[in-house]
Amino acid sequence: MRYALQDLPLLSGLPAEALAEVSASARHRTYPAGQILCTEGDPADHLIVLLAGEVAESVCDVDGREVVLAVYGAPAGIGKVALLDSGTHPATVTARTAVEVCCLPREPLLNLVTSHPDSAARLLATLARMVRERDRHRVDAALLSAPARVAGWLARRAEAGGDRVPLPAGQAGLGAELGLSRITVNRALQSLRARGLIAVRPGVVRVLDRAGLARRAGL
Repeated sequence: MRYALQDLPLLSGLPAEALAEVSASARHRTYPAGQILCTEGDPADHLIVLLAGEVAESVCDVDGREVVLAVYGAPAGIGKVALLDSGTHPATVTARTAVEVCCLPREPLLNLVTSHPDSAARLLATLARMVRERDRHRVDAALLSAPARVAGWLARRAEAGGDRVPLPAGQAGLGAELGLSRITVNRALQSLRARGLIAVRPGVVRVLDRAGLARRAGL
């Protein structure tokens, strides 16, 4: 599904003239799956607005292993924090599927937040949700078993998008997102399948018992 700029929470509800002013400076781009949109350390001089598809934010540890910090589906704004503090991108952003993005320069966006208090409030709410989500991710990593973490991920995805849950980057991609190896993810999926909670197909998991998954995850 393709979204428009006004579907982004930060820009929703803006007067038509304000939205037109921001849109006039936008640059639209499309990228195939696997394409890097920006690299950790690049100057954050624009906001990446995801209009279609899915991207992942990741960093590499000292051994060169990828650690996925977050995965975003459209509509989403990528790089908000770095944009606000005039810093650099803290992570590499990679397309997990074919994506369409719109790049909005920093200055028009900051002017927008300054002149429209509602936009500033929505930006703060978005940042608060990011912090809450990352805190939950840390708690899950510390306290839950691998099957429980995979069950929770599937349950949340099914609640948001339906019982057919795609794995755009396969089991290895899910493992990177959850901080697990591909083998551990495979074993967790087979454990959930054996309980009758899911069916596993190449690149996709079908949720058969959403409530059961939620119970397994302790949600």
